[in-house]
Amino acid sequence: MRRIKRALPIVGISMVLTAGSFVGASAISAQAKTASAAPAAHTSTTTTTAADAGGTRAPKTPAELLQLLGERIVAKDVDGIIALHEPEAAIVNYDGSIIRGHKDIRAFYLDWFKSDPVLKVNPLQTVMAGGKRAGDKVRNRTAAIMGKYTLEQTAPDGTRESFSGNFCDTVQEQPNGTWLYVQDNPYPPHGDAPSAHH
Repeated sequence: MRRIKRALPIVGISMVLTAGSFVGASAISAQAKTASAAPAAHTSTTTTTAADAGGTRAPKTPAELLQLLGERIVAKDVDGIIALHEPEAAIVNYDGSIIRGHKDIRAFYLDWFKSDPVLKVNPLQTVMAGGKRAGDKVRNRTAAIMGKYTLEQTAPDGTRESFSGNFCDTVQEQPNGTWLYVQDNPYPPHGDAPSAHH
């Protein structure tokens, strides 16, 4: 991921990301700005999210999780990005290696932001399953967010390079009803010929 090693997630909602303007539920885009720049205004079709104890928005749906990841990537808010991942979450790297845990995910994002990335994510399908029923609610569900992305970033030689591909991110509902990333995978299935050039 020096090429897409600096290419995310979908994160991903993983993945997301050109200028802070979010276009409907089917196309999310945001651009990573300089660390000192404020994120651009955005419109959203999702419901208002709750606030966690730290005062930051907490995603109540997989779509809100993807949106928040995009907003925090635009703002280069690494702490905020890490807060959207479970402690043992993972990012699948272009070479098949796994970036696992908050410490390594933080290092990944810090390095990736040096490439001035512009990531556009188009979530096409979210499948939610599993969980445990407690009264009239089901909690601890898992969801897969699948879609397509395009990425433009600065290569090590200073030129701009572009990639496109599919992503499949795994997210998990927490006991309090909020959602966190478990796995950000911009290469499903890994080794597929169209994504091998990354």
